[in-house]
Amino acid sequence: MRIILLLSTVSILANASYEKAKEYYDAKDYRNAIKEAKASKDAYSNPKLHLIWAKSEAALGNIKEAMSAYERVAILDAEDSESRLKLLQIYKDTKRTKLSKDLGAQLHTYELTPEQRSSLELLQGEDLSTIKAKGSLRLGYDSNINVSATATALDNYNHLSNEGAIGTLFTRLNGSVSYIHDLQERGGWYLRGDAKVAYQNNFDASYYNFTLLGATGGVGYAGDGYTLYLPLGYDSVTYLDRNLFGQFRIEPKLNMQLTKEYLLSVDAKYSMRSYNSQEDKGMDDSSYGIGVGVYYLFGKNFAYADLHWEHFASSDTPHYFYLDKDIYSLNIGANYHLTSWLVGRADYKYRYGDYEDRSDLRDRLVTTTRVDNHNQIELKFSHFFAKNYELFFSDKYVDNSSNYIPASYTKNIAIFGISANY
Repeated sequence: MRIILLLSTVSILANASYEKAKEYYDAKDYRNAIKEAKASKDAYSNPKLHLIWAKSEAALGNIKEAMSAYERVAILDAEDSESRLKLLQIYKDTKRTKLSKDLGAQLHTYELTPEQRSSLELLQGEDLSTIKAKGSLRLGYDSNINVSATATALDNYNHLSNEGAIGTLFTRLNGSVSYIHDLQERGGWYLRGDAKVAYQNNFDASYYNFTLLGATGGVGYAGDGYTLYLPLGYDSVTYLDRNLFGQFRIEPKLNMQLTKEYLLSVDAKYSMRSYNSQEDKGMDDSSYGIGVGVYYLFGKNFAYADLHWEHFASSDTPHYFYLDKDIYSLNIGANYHLTSWLVGRADYKYRYGDYEDRSDLRDRLVTTTRVDNHNQIELKFSHFFAKNYELFFSDKYVDNSSNYIPASYTKNIAIFGISANY
Protein backbone atom coordinates (compact mmCIF):
# COMPACT_ATOMS: atom_id res chain seq x y z
CA MET A 1 0.00 0.00 0.00
CA ARG A 2 2.83 2.37 0.84
CA ILE A 3 4.42 1.66 -2.53
CA ILE A 4 1.16 2.50 -4.32
CA LEU A 5 0.83 5.75 -2.37
CA LEU A 6 4.45 6.65 -3.09
CA LEU A 7 4.05 6.02 -6.83
CA SER A 8 0.82 8.02 -6.90
CA THR A 9 2.51 10.94 -5.11
CA VAL A 10 5.45 10.90 -7.55
CA SER A 11 3.03 10.84 -10.50
CA ILE A 12 1.07 13.81 -9.15
CA LEU A 13 4.22 15.82 -8.48
CA ALA A 14 5.60 15.05 -11.95
CA ASN A 15 2.37 16.16 -13.60
CA ALA A 16 2.27 19.28 -11.45
CA SER A 17 5.79 20.19 -12.61
CA TYR A 18 4.70 19.86 -16.22
CA GLU A 19 1.56 21.93 -15.61
CA LYS A 20 3.62 24.71 -13.98
CA ALA A 21 6.04 24.78 -16.93
CA LYS A 22 3.08 24.83 -19.33
CA GLU A 23 1.55 27.78 -17.48
CA TYR A 24 4.75 29.76 -17.98
CA TYR A 25 4.88 28.74 -21.66
CA ASP A 26 1.23 29.69 -22.30
CA ALA A 27 1.97 33.06 -20.69
CA LYS A 28 4.98 33.42 -23.05
CA ASP A 29 7.30 33.50 -20.05
CA TYR A 30 9.74 31.19 -21.82
CA ARG A 31 12.71 31.70 -19.46
CA ASN A 32 10.74 30.62 -16.39
CA ALA A 33 9.22 27.74 -18.40
CA ILE A 34 12.75 26.48 -19.10
CA LYS A 35 13.80 27.09 -15.51
CA GLU A 36 10.81 25.09 -14.22
CA ALA A 37 11.45 22.28 -16.71
CA LYS A 38 15.11 22.00 -15.75
CA ALA A 39 14.24 21.90 -12.06
CA SER A 40 11.52 19.27 -12.50
CA LYS A 41 13.84 16.25 -12.41
CA ASP A 42 11.05 14.03 -11.05
CA ALA A 43 9.17 14.64 -14.32
CA TYR A 44 12.04 13.97 -16.72
CA SER A 45 10.30 10.80 -17.91
CA ASN A 46 7.34 12.89 -19.15
CA PRO A 47 7.79 13.69 -22.88
CA LYS A 48 5.29 16.58 -22.58
CA LEU A 49 7.67 18.39 -20.22
CA HIS A 50 10.51 18.14 -22.73
CA LEU A 51 8.21 19.32 -25.52
CA ILE A 52 7.41 22.49 -23.54
CA TRP A 53 11.14 22.84 -22.86
CA ALA A 54 11.95 22.50 -26.56
CA LYS A 55 9.29 25.00 -27.66
CA SER A 56 10.48 27.53 -25.08
CA GLU A 57 14.12 27.21 -26.22
CA ALA A 58 13.00 27.60 -29.84
CA ALA A 59 10.95 30.69 -28.98
CA LEU A 60 14.10 32.28 -27.48
CA GLY A 61 16.17 31.34 -30.54
CA ASN A 62 18.26 28.73 -28.72
CA ILE A 63 18.43 26.27 -31.61
CA LYS A 64 20.92 23.77 -30.16
CA GLU A 65 19.07 23.56 -26.84
CA ALA A 66 15.74 23.18 -28.66
CA MET A 67 17.21 20.42 -30.83
CA SER A 68 18.39 18.51 -27.76
CA ALA A 69 14.98 18.82 -26.11
CA TYR A 70 13.12 17.68 -29.23
CA GLU A 71 15.47 14.69 -29.46
CA ARG A 72 14.56 13.76 -25.87
CA VAL A 73 10.86 13.89 -26.79
CA ALA A 74 11.50 11.61 -29.78
CA ILE A 75 13.30 9.11 -27.52
CA LEU A 76 10.61 9.13 -24.81
CA ASP A 77 7.59 9.03 -27.16
CA ALA A 78 8.09 6.93 -30.31
CA GLU A 79 4.69 8.04 -31.68
CA ASP A 80 5.23 11.79 -31.36
CA SER A 81 5.44 13.10 -34.93
CA GLU A 82 5.46 16.83 -34.01
CA SER A 83 8.93 16.60 -32.43
CA ARG A 84 10.27 14.73 -35.46
CA LEU A 85 8.99 17.34 -37.88
CA LYS A 86 10.54 20.10 -35.75
CA LEU A 87 13.80 18.16 -35.65
CA LEU A 88 13.73 17.74 -39.41
CA GLN A 89 13.35 21.52 -39.80
CA ILE A 90 16.29 22.16 -37.44
CA TYR A 91 18.48 19.53 -39.14
CA LYS A 92 17.74 21.14 -42.52
CA ASP A 93 18.39 24.68 -41.30
CA THR A 94 21.66 23.72 -39.59
CA LYS A 95 22.91 21.63 -42.58
CA ARG A 96 22.84 18.31 -40.72
CA THR A 97 22.22 16.48 -43.98
CA LYS A 98 22.67 12.89 -42.82
CA LEU A 99 20.48 13.39 -39.76
CA SER A 100 17.75 15.00 -41.86
CA LYS A 101 17.74 12.15 -44.36
CA ASP A 102 17.69 9.52 -41.62
CA LEU A 103 14.86 11.25 -39.79
CA GLY A 104 12.96 11.83 -43.04
CA ALA A 105 13.07 8.10 -43.72
CA GLN A 106 11.70 7.40 -40.23
CA LEU A 107 8.86 9.88 -40.67
CA HIS A 108 7.52 7.94 -43.63
CA THR A 109 6.73 5.07 -41.25
CA TYR A 110 4.50 7.12 -38.96
CA GLU A 111 0.85 7.99 -39.42
CA LEU A 112 1.03 11.70 -40.22
CA THR A 113 -1.76 14.17 -40.66
CA PRO A 114 -2.25 15.83 -44.08
CA GLU A 115 -0.58 19.03 -42.77
CA GLN A 116 2.46 17.09 -41.55
CA ARG A 117 2.76 15.13 -44.78
CA SER A 118 2.53 18.34 -46.79
CA SER A 119 5.14 20.00 -44.56
CA LEU A 120 7.41 16.99 -44.91
CA GLU A 121 7.27 17.11 -48.73
CA LEU A 122 8.07 20.83 -48.67
CA LEU A 123 10.94 20.41 -46.21
CA GLN A 124 12.68 17.50 -47.96
CA GLY A 125 14.38 19.53 -50.63
CA GLU A 126 17.92 18.18 -50.96
CA ASP A 127 18.35 15.73 -53.86
CA LEU A 128 15.02 14.09 -53.05
CA SER A 129 14.47 10.68 -54.61
CA THR A 130 11.94 8.64 -52.67
CA ILE A 131 9.74 5.63 -53.31
CA LYS A 132 6.62 5.09 -51.22
CA ALA A 133 4.56 1.92 -51.42
CA LYS A 134 1.34 0.71 -49.84
CA GLY A 135 -0.54 -2.57 -50.05
CA SER A 136 -3.67 -3.95 -48.42
CA LEU A 137 -5.59 -7.23 -48.29
CA ARG A 138 -9.28 -7.18 -47.39
CA LEU A 139 -12.08 -9.63 -46.69
CA GLY A 140 -15.56 -8.21 -46.90
CA TYR A 141 -19.25 -8.64 -47.56
CA ASP A 142 -21.24 -6.57 -50.08
CA SER A 143 -25.02 -6.82 -49.70
CA ASN A 144 -25.64 -5.54 -53.25
CA ILE A 145 -22.66 -6.27 -55.49
CA ASN A 146 -24.73 -5.70 -58.66
CA VAL A 147 -26.00 -2.26 -57.48
CA SER A 148 -29.61 -3.24 -58.13
CA ALA A 149 -32.99 -2.00 -57.05
CA THR A 150 -35.14 -4.53 -55.18
CA ALA A 151 -36.73 -7.36 -57.18
CA THR A 152 -40.21 -6.03 -56.29
CA ALA A 153 -39.44 -2.51 -57.49
CA LEU A 154 -38.02 -3.84 -60.76
CA ASP A 155 -40.99 -6.18 -61.29
CA ASN A 156 -43.40 -3.27 -60.88
CA TYR A 157 -41.27 -1.19 -63.25
CA ASN A 158 -40.83 -3.55 -66.21
CA HIS A 159 -43.24 -6.40 -65.36
CA LEU A 160 -40.52 -9.04 -65.65
CA SER A 161 -39.11 -11.59 -63.23
CA ASN A 162 -36.09 -9.84 -61.70
CA GLU A 163 -33.40 -11.14 -59.36
CA GLY A 164 -32.79 -7.93 -57.41
CA ALA A 165 -29.77 -7.39 -55.15
CA ILE A 166 -27.02 -10.05 -54.95
CA GLY A 167 -24.99 -10.36 -51.75
CA THR A 168 -21.52 -11.90 -51.68
CA LEU A 169 -18.32 -12.28 -49.69
CA PHE A 170 -15.24 -10.94 -51.46
CA THR A 171 -11.50 -10.51 -51.17
CA ARG A 172 -9.76 -7.41 -52.47
CA LEU A 173 -6.10 -6.68 -53.07
CA ASN A 174 -4.92 -3.07 -53.41
CA GLY A 175 -1.40 -1.88 -54.16
CA SER A 176 0.18 1.46 -55.01
CA VAL A 177 3.65 2.88 -55.49
CA SER A 178 4.82 6.48 -55.83
CA TYR A 179 8.17 7.89 -56.93
CA ILE A 180 9.26 11.51 -56.47
CA HIS A 181 12.47 13.00 -57.81
CA ASP A 182 13.46 16.56 -57.01
CA LEU A 183 15.14 18.40 -59.88
CA GLN A 184 16.67 21.11 -57.70
CA GLU A 185 18.65 21.17 -54.47
CA ARG A 186 15.93 22.70 -52.31
CA GLY A 187 12.28 22.90 -53.30
CA GLY A 188 11.43 23.98 -56.81
CA TRP A 189 10.63 21.61 -59.66
CA TYR A 190 10.13 17.87 -59.20
CA LEU A 191 8.99 14.83 -61.19
CA ARG A 192 6.47 12.34 -59.87
CA GLY A 193 5.13 8.99 -61.01
CA ASP A 194 2.38 6.83 -59.48
CA ALA A 195 0.99 3.39 -60.23
CA LYS A 196 -1.90 1.48 -58.68
CA VAL A 197 -3.64 -1.88 -58.95
CA ALA A 198 -6.86 -3.20 -57.43
CA TYR A 199 -8.39 -6.64 -57.81
CA GLN A 200 -11.63 -7.90 -56.27
CA ASN A 201 -12.75 -11.52 -56.34
CA ASN A 202 -16.38 -12.18 -55.39
CA PHE A 203 -17.17 -15.60 -53.87
CA ASP A 204 -20.74 -15.86 -55.22
CA ALA A 205 -20.82 -13.38 -58.09
CA SER A 206 -17.73 -13.79 -60.29
CA TYR A 207 -19.42 -11.85 -63.11
CA TYR A 208 -18.83 -8.73 -61.00
CA ASN A 209 -15.14 -9.34 -60.32
CA PHE A 210 -13.05 -6.34 -61.33
CA THR A 211 -9.46 -5.30 -61.96
CA LEU A 212 -8.22 -1.73 -62.06
CA LEU A 213 -4.78 -0.74 -63.38
CA GLY A 214 -3.70 2.89 -63.32
CA ALA A 215 -0.62 5.00 -63.91
CA THR A 216 0.01 8.73 -63.47
CA GLY A 217 3.03 10.90 -64.18
CA GLY A 218 3.77 14.58 -64.22
CA VAL A 219 5.80 17.57 -63.17
CA GLY A 220 5.28 19.71 -60.09
CA TYR A 221 6.64 22.72 -58.25
CA ALA A 222 7.13 23.09 -54.49
CA GLY A 223 7.22 26.69 -53.31
CA ASP A 224 7.08 28.38 -49.93
CA GLY A 225 3.95 26.92 -48.36
CA TYR A 226 2.41 25.52 -51.54
CA THR A 227 2.78 22.75 -54.09
CA LEU A 228 1.53 22.65 -57.69
CA TYR A 229 1.25 19.36 -59.58
CA LEU A 230 0.24 18.69 -63.21
CA PRO A 231 -0.24 14.95 -63.86
CA LEU A 232 -1.39 12.92 -66.85
CA GLY A 233 -2.94 9.53 -66.16
CA TYR A 234 -4.42 6.42 -67.74
CA ASP A 235 -6.70 3.79 -66.20
CA SER A 236 -7.84 0.41 -67.49
CA VAL A 237 -10.84 -1.42 -66.01
CA THR A 238 -11.76 -5.08 -66.44
CA TYR A 239 -15.33 -5.71 -65.32
CA LEU A 240 -18.38 -7.80 -66.28
CA ASP A 241 -16.14 -10.52 -67.76
CA ARG A 242 -14.47 -8.21 -70.26
CA ASN A 243 -11.85 -5.51 -70.66
CA LEU A 244 -14.43 -2.78 -70.20
CA PHE A 245 -12.84 0.63 -70.82
CA GLY A 246 -9.74 2.78 -70.80
CA GLN A 247 -9.59 6.36 -69.54
CA PHE A 248 -7.16 9.21 -70.09
CA ARG A 249 -7.17 12.04 -67.55
CA ILE A 250 -5.41 15.27 -66.64
CA GLU A 251 -5.80 16.54 -63.06
CA PRO A 252 -3.89 19.70 -62.05
CA LYS A 253 -3.81 20.27 -58.30
CA LEU A 254 -2.74 23.10 -56.01
CA ASN A 255 -2.14 22.66 -52.26
CA MET A 256 -1.65 25.69 -50.02
CA GLN A 257 -0.91 25.84 -46.31
CA LEU A 258 -3.02 28.81 -45.21
CA THR A 259 -2.11 28.68 -41.52
CA LYS A 260 -0.63 26.15 -39.14
CA GLU A 261 -4.07 24.53 -38.80
CA TYR A 262 -5.58 24.94 -42.28
CA LEU A 263 -4.65 23.43 -45.63
CA LEU A 264 -6.45 24.41 -48.85
CA SER A 265 -6.63 22.15 -51.90
CA VAL A 266 -7.88 23.21 -55.35
CA ASP A 267 -8.08 20.77 -58.24
CA ALA A 268 -9.43 20.51 -61.78
CA LYS A 269 -10.08 17.50 -63.99
CA TYR A 270 -10.57 16.52 -67.62
CA SER A 271 -11.01 12.92 -68.73
CA MET A 272 -11.94 10.88 -71.80
CA ARG A 273 -13.37 7.38 -71.37
CA SER A 274 -13.44 4.90 -74.25
CA TYR A 275 -15.11 1.48 -74.09
CA ASN A 276 -13.31 -1.39 -75.78
CA SER A 277 -16.19 -3.54 -77.02
CA GLN A 278 -18.13 -2.40 -80.07
CA GLU A 279 -21.41 -3.11 -78.26
CA ASP A 280 -20.40 -0.64 -75.52
CA LYS A 281 -19.24 2.18 -77.81
CA GLY A 282 -22.43 4.12 -77.20
CA MET A 283 -21.21 4.66 -73.61
CA ASP A 284 -18.06 6.63 -74.52
CA ASP A 285 -17.95 9.98 -72.75
CA SER A 286 -15.78 12.85 -71.58
CA SER A 287 -15.94 14.98 -68.45
CA TYR A 288 -14.50 18.08 -66.86
CA GLY A 289 -14.83 19.56 -63.40
CA ILE A 290 -13.37 21.50 -60.52
CA GLY A 291 -13.15 21.06 -56.77
CA VAL A 292 -12.01 22.78 -53.59
CA GLY A 293 -11.27 21.29 -50.19
CA VAL A 294 -10.20 22.47 -46.74
CA TYR A 295 -8.38 20.46 -44.04
CA TYR A 296 -8.38 21.46 -40.40
CA LEU A 297 -5.58 20.00 -38.25
CA PHE A 298 -5.71 19.62 -34.48
CA GLY A 299 -2.89 17.63 -32.92
CA LYS A 300 -2.59 14.24 -34.60
CA ASN A 301 -6.18 14.53 -35.82
CA PHE A 302 -7.84 16.24 -38.74
CA ALA A 303 -11.22 17.10 -40.24
CA TYR A 304 -11.96 17.99 -43.84
CA ALA A 305 -14.65 19.17 -46.24
CA ASP A 306 -14.59 19.40 -50.01
CA LEU A 307 -16.95 20.32 -52.83
CA HIS A 308 -16.77 19.07 -56.42
CA TRP A 309 -18.65 19.65 -59.65
CA GLU A 310 -18.23 17.53 -62.77
CA HIS A 311 -19.98 17.67 -66.15
CA PHE A 312 -20.26 14.52 -68.31
CA ALA A 313 -21.05 14.50 -72.03
CA SER A 314 -21.50 11.59 -74.43
CA SER A 315 -18.88 11.24 -77.16
CA ASP A 316 -20.94 9.37 -79.79
CA THR A 317 -24.22 9.78 -81.62
CA PRO A 318 -26.36 7.79 -81.11
CA HIS A 319 -25.41 7.07 -77.52
CA TYR A 320 -26.70 5.36 -74.38
CA PHE A 321 -29.12 7.18 -72.12
CA TYR A 322 -28.10 8.93 -68.89
CA LEU A 323 -24.59 9.89 -70.02
CA ASP A 324 -25.12 13.66 -70.22
CA LYS A 325 -25.29 14.93 -66.66
CA ASP A 326 -23.92 17.23 -63.97
CA ILE A 327 -22.70 15.72 -60.72
CA TYR A 328 -22.31 17.81 -57.55
CA SER A 329 -20.71 16.21 -54.51
CA LEU A 330 -19.96 17.14 -50.89
CA ASN A 331 -17.51 15.15 -48.76
CA ILE A 332 -16.92 15.72 -45.05
CA GLY A 333 -15.08 13.64 -42.49
CA ALA A 334 -12.76 13.43 -39.53
CA ASN A 335 -9.88 11.24 -38.37
CA TYR A 336 -9.43 11.04 -34.58
CA HIS A 337 -7.11 9.14 -32.23
CA LEU A 338 -9.57 7.60 -29.77
CA THR A 339 -6.78 6.04 -27.69
CA SER A 340 -3.05 5.50 -28.04
CA TRP A 341 -3.75 2.32 -30.04
CA LEU A 342 -7.11 2.98 -31.76
CA VAL A 343 -7.90 5.49 -34.51
CA GLY A 344 -11.45 6.22 -35.57
CA ARG A 345 -12.60 7.77 -38.83
CA ALA A 346 -16.01 8.89 -40.09
CA ASP A 347 -16.77 10.03 -43.64
CA TYR A 348 -20.00 11.25 -45.23
CA LYS A 349 -20.62 11.80 -48.93
CA TYR A 350 -23.59 13.44 -50.62
CA ARG A 351 -23.86 13.41 -54.39
CA TYR A 352 -26.53 15.07 -56.51
CA GLY A 353 -26.96 13.95 -60.11
CA ASP A 354 -28.89 16.07 -62.61
CA TYR A 355 -29.42 14.17 -65.91
CA GLU A 356 -30.54 15.51 -69.26
CA ASP A 357 -32.63 12.41 -70.06
CA ARG A 358 -36.17 11.91 -68.75
CA SER A 359 -36.69 9.68 -65.71
CA ASP A 360 -38.66 6.98 -67.58
CA LEU A 361 -37.83 6.72 -71.27
CA ARG A 362 -40.46 4.03 -71.84
CA ASP A 363 -43.24 6.49 -71.14
CA ARG A 364 -43.40 9.33 -73.66
CA LEU A 365 -45.68 11.31 -71.33
CA VAL A 366 -42.94 11.67 -68.73
CA THR A 367 -41.40 15.15 -68.90
CA THR A 368 -39.31 15.30 -65.72
CA THR A 369 -35.58 14.66 -66.02
CA ARG A 370 -33.82 12.01 -63.97
CA VAL A 371 -32.49 13.21 -60.60
CA ASP A 372 -30.40 11.13 -58.18
CA ASN A 373 -29.65 11.77 -54.52
CA HIS A 374 -26.77 9.66 -53.22
CA ASN A 375 -25.98 9.41 -49.50
CA GLN A 376 -23.05 7.42 -48.15
CA ILE A 377 -21.62 7.11 -44.65
CA GLU A 378 -18.57 5.11 -43.64
CA LEU A 379 -17.03 4.34 -40.24
CA LYS A 380 -13.55 2.92 -39.85
CA PHE A 381 -11.50 1.78 -36.86
CA SER A 382 -7.76 1.18 -37.18
CA HIS A 383 -5.10 -0.31 -34.94
CA PHE A 384 -1.49 0.39 -35.90
CA PHE A 385 0.24 -2.61 -34.34
CA ALA A 386 3.66 -1.68 -35.80
CA LYS A 387 5.23 1.32 -37.51
CA ASN A 388 4.17 0.20 -40.97
CA TYR A 389 1.20 -2.07 -40.34
CA GLU A 390 -2.49 -1.45 -39.77
CA LEU A 391 -5.41 -3.70 -38.87
CA PHE A 392 -8.78 -2.16 -39.65
CA PHE A 393 -12.52 -2.67 -39.81
CA SER A 394 -14.86 -0.49 -41.84
CA ASP A 395 -18.56 -0.40 -42.55
CA LYS A 396 -20.13 1.59 -45.37
CA TYR A 397 -23.84 2.20 -45.97
CA VAL A 398 -25.08 3.60 -49.28
CA ASP A 399 -28.55 4.88 -50.21
CA ASN A 400 -29.14 6.09 -53.77
CA SER A 401 -32.64 7.44 -54.37
CA SER A 402 -33.81 8.31 -57.88
CA ASN A 403 -36.97 9.00 -59.83
CA TYR A 404 -35.58 6.46 -62.31
CA ILE A 405 -36.60 3.23 -60.53
CA PRO A 406 -33.73 0.93 -61.65
CA ALA A 407 -31.22 3.40 -60.14
CA SER A 408 -32.78 3.35 -56.65
CA TYR A 409 -30.83 1.02 -54.39
CA THR A 410 -29.25 0.54 -50.98
CA LYS A 411 -26.18 -1.47 -50.01
CA ASN A 412 -23.90 -2.19 -47.08
CA ILE A 413 -20.22 -3.13 -47.28
CA ALA A 414 -18.36 -4.48 -44.24
CA ILE A 415 -14.60 -5.07 -44.45
CA PHE A 416 -11.80 -6.50 -42.31
CA GLY A 417 -8.32 -5.76 -43.61
CA ILE A 418 -4.61 -5.40 -43.07
CA SER A 419 -2.34 -2.87 -44.78
CA ALA A 420 1.36 -2.15 -44.97
CA ASN A 421 2.77 1.30 -45.72
CA TYR A 422 6.43 1.95 -46.57
